Amino acid sequence: MASFPTYFEILRPSNVILFFLAILLGAFVVVGVDAFMSLNVWLAAFSGTLIGSAANVINDVMDIETDKINKPNRPLIRGAMTINEAKAYWVALNLAGLIIAGFISGIALAIAMFSVLIMYAYSVYFKRQLLIGNIVVCILISLGLVYGAIAMNKFNGIWFPILFSFLFNFAREVLKDLEDVEGDQALGATTLAIYLGQKKTLLIISSVFLSLIIISVVPYYIGLYGIWYVLSVMVFTNSIILYVVFDVWRNKTKENLYRLNTILKIAMLTGIISIALGKV
Repeated sequence: MASFPTYFEILRPSNVILFFLAILLGAFVVVGVDAFMSLNVWLAAFSGTLIGSAANVINDVMDIETDKINKPNRPLIRGAMTINEAKAYWVALNLAGLIIAGFISGIALAIAMFSVLIMYAYSVYFKRQLLIGNIVVCILISLGLVYGAIAMNKFNGIWFPILFSFLFNFAREVLKDLEDVEGDQALGATTLAIYLGQKKTLLIISSVFLSLIIISVVPYYIGLYGIWYVLSVMVFTNSIILYVVFDVWRNKTKENLYRLNTILKIAMLTGIISIALGKV
């Protein structure tokens, strides 16, 4: 039987925390600090995080063969958890997330159910398809922001966080594909990294990240966010993105790609904080 730390590990804690904060950010952007006084917002954060966590579990189940090459230290590969335990865990997490969503609203429940189905389809099919898998996962991650806004039933000002999230995660997902080329190629997957090759894929990653840096200052110049936002995003987020863009060309080894993907999680966190500061 899997240990408690294993049940926690397979959720990918850093991703879970970021998704939880993104849902809170979606609510905060549309109504401000009053969002944190709303029970619906906290229900949405826990509901969405449970469903997002379940997606990580089923993804590990479906990726067993590729993870033997790409991620040999994950719980299912090293035998710390059985496939049946993981599947039961996936069902339990989704059920808990859907039940909580039902207490928010009918729309929240519908979106939660849609997310469960699409996340399953992503793990089974879309993930291995050219470009489609990247787009699907970016939409689902960005949907967390919308989920927070839905909890407040308001959507003003949510467009920029969604755009920021989509572009950031698209570039990061493609970078992850580049990291996982060996295992994906062995099992016949058709990712962008396999289809285009390393150099062209790096050009796409760099172009998206550099475009994001340019776009990131727009909210300040149009008066949507204040000075604290632009200072924070330039110093703590864009600086990390620039470092990743330059370093990925310098060192293209699998180990460095993994390291850069981990560093980008910090940029994701500082991006969330920067947008929140923009609304203060």
